[in-house]
Amino acid sequence: MKLLWRMGLVALATRVSVQADSWEAPVVDQVWHSRSQGLLMLLNRASVVDRLKGLPVSDVTIRRERPWNVTIGVDIADPDVVIKQGSKLAAVFMQTGTAYAVAEASKSWNVVDVSGFPSASPVFLSTSLEYAPLCCQLMEHRDELAILGISLSSSTGLAVRLKDGKTLILGDSANSASKIERGIAVLDMPAYKGEKATIDLRFDGQAVILGSP
Repeated sequence: MKLLWRMGLVALATRVSVQADSWEAPVVDQVWHSRSQGLLMLLNRASVVDRLKGLPVSDVTIRRERPWNVTIGVDIADPDVVIKQGSKLAAVFMQTGTAYAVAEASKSWNVVDVSGFPSASPVFLSTSLEYAPLCCQLMEHRDELAILGISLSSSTGLAVRLKDGKTLILGDSANSASKIERGIAVLDMPAYKGEKATIDLRFDGQAVILGSP
């Protein structure tokens, strides 16, 4: 009888309401409803986190309302970066390797404006996830580089326009730290101060100066 009673505390055939605050609500809702639902579900934190796999869940509260209803409150951590292109926003969680469309961005978030990313939602999300680590590193050097704009093209990959007229071609997201270091090294060279050069950093260990456009 004790075993059956314990099972009754954690499993039920019920109407489940999942709640989250502000921007979290639509993300939690889309992940929750993307998973198949059975008649029974476990009412414990582990089962809720498993159902929301892909989100960095920081807190779960479960409030049971007799006899068959339950309200689950979910808090998730802020995204590592939000990729913004026009009205499209992709909240990227790098630890879980996931990206989700959101309707708005909090002022406290790390938002990176881009152009040239695919417009179709699924591809925009996957591309945002691919370039998120590189975009994060670029933002760490935003002031040092004096970034004016970040764009993606099929011919050169990711490129960064600087306020002094230079362009850094980074290509794909591989070896991003090395590419940025090489770019900064070139920018610090007296010979290229004031020059509107294009600096191609796609080649391993090199920085190719293409000269004035």
